[in-house]
Amino acid sequence: MKPTALLVALLLLLYPFITKAQCNSDDTIESWYSWAKDWENYAIDQFPISVSDEAFIGDTLHNGMAKEQKIVKNYPKQAYLYGIVQKLTKHINRKGIQYTIHVLDDPQTLNAFSIAGGHIYITSKMIEWTESEDELAFIIAHEIAHIDNRHAARKVQKMVMSRSVFEPYGYGDIAANLSLLLSAPFGQIDEYDADRSGAAIAAKAGYNPRKGLRFFQKMEENESYDMLEKVIRTHPYSHERLNCLDAYIKNELGM
Repeated sequence: MKPTALLVALLLLLYPFITKAQCNSDDTIESWYSWAKDWENYAIDQFPISVSDEAFIGDTLHNGMAKEQKIVKNYPKQAYLYGIVQKLTKHINRKGIQYTIHVLDDPQTLNAFSIAGGHIYITSKMIEWTESEDELAFIIAHEIAHIDNRHAARKVQKMVMSRSVFEPYGYGDIAANLSLLLSAPFGQIDEYDADRSGAAIAAKAGYNPRKGLRFFQKMEENESYDMLEKVIRTHPYSHERLNCLDAYIKNELGM
């Protein structure tokens, strides 16, 4: 093996040990995932999509979502939610994305998520469960951050990349779905990133991001740490996110 190739190989092997995780610096699992996420993003970004393509794909995904999920068409607090979104999106980095918030008729599930192109979804249970507008604004800002930081777009790019590589062999769809499944735990890194960016967006919009900590305090009451589960989770544990976000708000936002 040539010296240059040997050096590259050694760096790839040692990178997880010399690199710290984005939040919990002593967490070996997160160090590996941070390393893997960097390489995954590098590969994905070789297959970029435009903002217009992202919007088109997002609308297509939303149309499919509308057939599977019960979206409330005339939610009583729709104007209120839209007002929060308007305040928050004044402070995003990527311009040209039109954000829309949809309420899912689900009084049992605590959930919020977003997809490429600016579509945000939140369950009716989540809205009623929050204790303040600041807490709700943080949750929405977190989902906006996933779009603004291109986490959602990269999922689409990942599918495009997988299909492009394996389509000639007849395995395009299988490869696309498998790539999303196998790299799902790397999403823990995106969650930390969206927590921090969401808190910054909320603060710029005049909300108190510290109220967002209350969300994780309530969520961690029903969680207990398990190493095996940590390896396969798509989200970090709530107490990990709470500690990370608390430190960020104190040290970076000065609040």
